[in-house]
Amino acid sequence: MYTKILVPLDASSTAQIAAEHAVVLARDHHAAVRFLTVIDFNSFIGAFPNMIEVMSDDARQILDGWMEKASQCGLVASTAIGETNLDNASVADVIAADANAWGADLIVFGSDGHESVARRILGSVADGVARLSAIRVLTVPLSHTATAS
Repeated sequence: MYTKILVPLDASSTAQIAAEHAVVLARDHHAAVRFLTVIDFNSFIGAFPNMIEVMSDDARQILDGWMEKASQCGLVASTAIGETNLDNASVADVIAADANAWGADLIVFGSDGHESVARRILGSVADGVARLSAIRVLTVPLSHTATAS
């Protein structure tokens, strides 16, 4: 039985499918759900100054939408925006640290099911989190459908 489900989000369709699935799991298990978006400052070296503000605004919109959906389902929900930094240099580091700090017992990711050469060599973010944390990681394929209503 799960009590705290963490859902790392971005704007991808795979993340949205994972969030749907996580909301259904949280409802079925009477679990709290936390939606997390990570801003990777390492990828913004030399970027336009307002790009980080735009990314933060976009992240907040994604999180607010899922917070509303979770509230409509009667769930205890929260949101967070994480950032890469010297201590947590990768997105996987930030997700694993947040999951551990919050006390999550499940982390739900989406997966498109495609394996690129880079992913085979470097691994996905979900793979990185699974290596960094003892918390169970669930990957939901893009073809999966769940109804959170």
